Amino acid sequence: MAKRRTYTAVERQRAVDAGRERIVVAARDLLEDDEAEGFSIDAVARRAGVARMTVYNQFESKAGLLEALFDSLALRGPLGQMADIFKEPDPLVALDEYIAIFARFWTLNRRAHRRLRAAALHDEELATAMERRNERRRKGVTELLRRLGSRVRPVVPRDELVNVLYVLLSFDTFDAFAGARRTPEDVAPVVSRVIRGILGLETADATRRNS
Repeated sequence: MAKRRTYTAVERQRAVDAGRERIVVAARDLLEDDEAEGFSIDAVARRAGVARMTVYNQFESKAGLLEALFDSLALRGPLGQMADIFKEPDPLVALDEYIAIFARFWTLNRRAHRRLRAAALHDEELATAMERRNERRRKGVTELLRRLGSRVRPVVPRDELVNVLYVLLSFDTFDAFAGARRTPEDVAPVVSRVIRGILGLETADATRRNS
C-alpha cells in the first residue's frame, strides 16, 4: 500500500513539473513571436491553454513565473557556462570571455529581450524582476574588477567602474551597437575594446602580440 502511495506522489510531481514546463515554454514562445499579443499572465495562460489561476498556482506570483522564464532563457544559452569563466586563472581572459558570453546571450534571445523591455515599461512588477536579475551581472563585474586589481588604470573614477561596466554589458548597449544589420555577438570585439580602454588595459590583440 505504501508503495502505491509513493508511486502516486511521484506521478503527481511529474505532472506538476510538466505543467510548469508547459507554461514556461508558452511564455518563451510568446516573447519570440512578433505577431503575439503583449506579455502578461493572461497572455501566457492563453498560449499555454490553461486558466490564469493555474499559472499562479504553479508559480505563486508573476515574479515566480519570470524567475522560471529567466532561468529557461539562461540555461538554453551560454549563461550556463558562467561558472567556468570565474575558474579561468587569467583575469584578462576571464574579462573577454565574460563580455563574449553576454554578447552570445543577448544575440540568442534578442527578440525576447526587446519584448520584455517593452512590457516592463508598463509593468512595475516585471521591471523589478528584471532589475533584480540584472544585479547578477553587476556582481560578476565586481568580482572581475577585484581579480584585475592593480592592473586597472581607469579613465573614470574607480567608484564608478562597476556602474560603467554594468551599463556597457547590458542588452541595450549591445543592441544599439548592433543595429539592424549585425548581431550583438558581431559587436562584442568593439565592446571589449571600449571596456579595456576605460580600464586602462591593452586591447586583446595587443595582449596576444606581447604574450
